[in-house]
Amino acid sequence: MSAYYNEMEPYAAQWLRNLIYKGLIAKGEVDERSILDVAPADLRGFTQCHFFAGIGGWSLAARLAGWPDERPLWTGSAPCQPFSTAGQ
Repeated sequence: MSAYYNEMEPYAAQWLRNLIYKGLIAKGEVDERSILDVAPADLRGFTQCHFFAGIGGWSLAARLAGWPDERPLWTGSAPCQPFSTAGQ
């Protein structure tokens, strides 16, 4: 099983990939689509799902708290206000 990270901002998405590569956050896939385009079927097979993942803060926090990567976890963050285009 692996983690699903949804982040449509390219810089943050690449940051997530770098953290995954270095083993600093749960291994998984980064999806750069809008959350509006993600269907429930797209999430099958993932143990963790992190929406508006940013730079992986929830995955890192879970690890620091002793939460195993194999244990189910779904998180969602508010879009970062200075960087989000959602409200413009």
